[in-house]
Amino acid sequence: MAISHKRERPSLQYKFGDVQLSVVKSFTYLGVTISSDFHWCEHVHNISVKATRVLNFVRRNIYHCTPEVKALAYTSLIRPHLEYSSAAWDLYTARDSHQLDKVHHAARFVKRDYRQTTSVSELISQLVC
Repeated sequence: MAISHKRERPSLQYKFGDVQLSVVKSFTYLGVTISSDFHWCEHVHNISVKATRVLNFVRRNIYHCTPEVKALAYTSLIRPHLEYSSAAWDLYTARDSHQLDKVHHAARFVKRDYRQTTSVSELISQLVC
C-alpha cells in the first residue's frame, strides 16, 4: 500500500524476492483501518458496524434488566469499540460523526429515555460518571 495525498498516485510495483505483492487500498493493523489516502471513512464504518452488532446483542439479551446493568454493558462492551485509538483518527467529516452518533444513541436504551428533548451527550456523560 502506498500512502499519499496526491490525486494521481504513481503505480508502484513491490516485490518480495521473486513474488510480486498485491496492491491494496486499505489495511487493518491493530484494529485500525488505514487507507492509502489517509481518510478514515472506512475505519469509522468498520467500528460503527462492530459497535452496532454488539449493541443489538446487548439489546436482545438484557432488555428487561435494570438501568445499572445496561449502563455497565454499555460502558464495558459498546463504548470501547467507539473509543479505541480515537486519538489517531480524529473525526473530520460530518458523515463520520453522524455514523457514530447513531451508535451513541444506545444511551437512550440504557437510560430508557426516548424523548427527543433529551440530549444524547448528556445521557452519555451520565453513563461515564
